Amino acid sequence: MPARKYYCDYCDKQFQDTPADRKRHVKGIQHLQAKARWYDSFNQHHQQIPNPPLCFHFLNTGFCRYGHSCKYLHPIPNNATHHAPIPSPDICAIVHAGNVVGVSLGNLPPSLQPPPEAGYPHLPFVDWG
Repeated sequence: MPARKYYCDYCDKQFQDTPADRKRHVKGIQHLQAKARWYDSFNQHHQQIPNPPLCFHFLNTGFCRYGHSCKYLHPIPNNATHHAPIPSPDICAIVHAGNVVGVSLGNLPPSLQPPPEAGYPHLPFVDWG
């Protein structure tokens, strides 16, 4: 007689139906996370907070590591646009204008700074081999 299989609706998994295997699966982190996601999908529709509290970390630093998935509100100032303006891709415009949209050469990492006008110095040839 073939062994019975147990199918878990939360995890979409199938495994041998023994008490030890079922207990191990039900206590596993994947099952617990899948079960929590299942029940949270119902709670989000019925219990939406009308005025969620403000994100304390975002208010203090202007950044939140959770981004759009943060459960707290990230306020946008009235004078700011929703998306930050993108500076011109032409690096020469930034060099000649000095400061374009708050970008200066002092703020750029060395890999993004324009090459020197005289060019890079020539290095002697080294034979590595």
